Amino acid sequence: MINDSEFKPWLDRYKYADRYPEHPMEYYRSQCEEWLAEIEGYLLANDGCLLSAQYTMADMAIFPFIRQCAHVDKAWFEQSPYPNLKIWLTALLESSSFASVMVKHPQWKG
Repeated sequence: MINDSEFKPWLDRYKYADRYPEHPMEYYRSQCEEWLAEIEGYLLANDGCLLSAQYTMADMAIFPFIRQCAHVDKAWFEQSPYPNLKIWLTALLESSSFASVMVKHPQWKG
């Protein structure tokens, strides 16, 4: 799977570019963009979801990684050339499903 084998290692380098000084953050982002562009194509071809006109497990599985990537540099992501990806991400972030699993709980103190 491209997400796990190719995208995730680049995402880690993009998120933590200071730990990978071999290249600047922008280089790592450009490597991530190959997958972002591919996802953009899937979303365009499938009415806003990855594999069909409705969300599938594929959407749910890839969503957290795209969310992480988008949050590294929000300003860049907002101006990026991926309109379908931005719509998809926003819809998932604003979904009741996401809100229900991201409920904040008081910090446990033992």
